[in-house]
Amino acid sequence: MLTLEQIKRATATQRKRVLLLAVSCKQGGLCPGGLDLENPSNWIRIVKDDGQAGAVQGREIDFAEPLDVIEFEGKPMPQGKQRENWVILNNSCRKVESKDKSILEWAYQQYSYHGFWGNYKSYLDEYEFANVTEPSESILKVSNVRIYENESRSAKIDFDWSGARYRMKWISMTDQNFYDRIDSGDVLFDNAMIVISIPKETGIFNDDTPKAYKFVSKVFDMSTNKSTIPKFSRPLNQFKDDLPF
Repeated sequence: MLTLEQIKRATATQRKRVLLLAVSCKQGGLCPGGLDLENPSNWIRIVKDDGQAGAVQGREIDFAEPLDVIEFEGKPMPQGKQRENWVILNNSCRKVESKDKSILEWAYQQYSYHGFWGNYKSYLDEYEFANVTEPSESILKVSNVRIYENESRSAKIDFDWSGARYRMKWISMTDQNFYDRIDSGDVLFDNAMIVISIPKETGIFNDDTPKAYKFVSKVFDMSTNKSTIPKFSRPLNQFKDDLPF
């Protein structure tokens, strides 16, 4: 049980300065997040003050984008596994500075978690999710990246990661910068830095089994070699996992 002092600290208004590393799509708006510049080993995710950790609108974050620095008055609003959630108070958020990709290596080194929550799958089952103690946000360096639409026209990403024995496949993606691009075909990068999250709670999906799907909220291209494979023009054996046989 929290002490009275802990409750006071948790509900007190605080001034925060955040290096945004993701401003991704979320039902009803946006899900911005990044490093707490007072303690960059920690993540801050900005959510709506609605008790449901809902999406915010662009105007609420001064229309900031990834690699912008914002300042705001806010308070923590943890929900479920997303202990990093904060709300902005008094329409106080202002964009104060912009960085370039040279800041990403520093951000990677400062942040505390670079894992995949204990498995190599695109989701956690109910038991795995219940036992998560790590942050709900991770930053990974990955290679051989493929961003594409699946047969349901959902955005997905596959990649190789040094921490896994197998290729990571079919991971959901909410980085809207790629939505138009994958309409024309798969996007390929040699190397990237990605921001990946887990939800606040499990959900019930097609097989009626509770799952928590992982999702990539930002992809930073860190390679010099990148290309697009036009749809319907790939060699048939190039991505066998896509074929129905």
